[in-house]
Amino acid sequence: MSNARRLLLVAVGSLTFAACGDASTDDIAATVPVTDAMTESTDAMTESTDAMTESTDAMTESTDAMTESTDAMTEEMADLPAWQQLTLTDVDGAEFTLADFMGTPVFVENFATWCPNCKQQLGRTQDAAAQLGGDAVFIALSVETDLSPGDVAEYADDNGFTDIRFAVMTPEFLAAISDAYGNSSINPPSTPHFIIDNHSVAGDLITGFEDADVIVEALRSAAN
Repeated sequence: MSNARRLLLVAVGSLTFAACGDASTDDIAATVPVTDAMTESTDAMTESTDAMTESTDAMTESTDAMTESTDAMTEEMADLPAWQQLTLTDVDGAEFTLADFMGTPVFVENFATWCPNCKQQLGRTQDAAAQLGGDAVFIALSVETDLSPGDVAEYADDNGFTDIRFAVMTPEFLAAISDAYGNSSINPPSTPHFIIDNHSVAGDLITGFEDADVIVEALRSAAN
């Protein structure tokens, strides 16, 4: 082989090696940013997963706390007297029980629409209800079990008893409240009333007239 041919082959070989070397370097250089981007994406996904895990843990703790609270309320309600769990229907057609208001003090006044003493005491009760607003619940229960809700609603409207929730006792409730508090509790002229504190513990039956300020003070004490 001639010297010229040998020199040509060496030159071609050198160029080929250089070209291959350059391509390999370029490929590696192009791969580095892609790898960095993939790493950043993986880190971001890991952070997102961690955040989701923390959120799930927080939701689980919140659910557990709600479950414990519900269980505690269920246990408390199970210990309440039966008459507090009897269903009543107010003059607007909404059903409720006295146990529904656990956590808020309740003032309960038994009355009759024909009773002048009741009207006088309900006027004072209305004043107390207006003062306390949503800090207490005021309920007036008619002992006239055969009275229509419409008649009781009209009685409340005519006398301006706008902050008191009115309902008619069922015969079952009338008997239960009488068993719990005695006949005085269903004797309207004696203006029978009582307070249920925020733990749903019913206080003693009170008869006679009470001023609004006395009622307000008693309910504030029952809220503690």
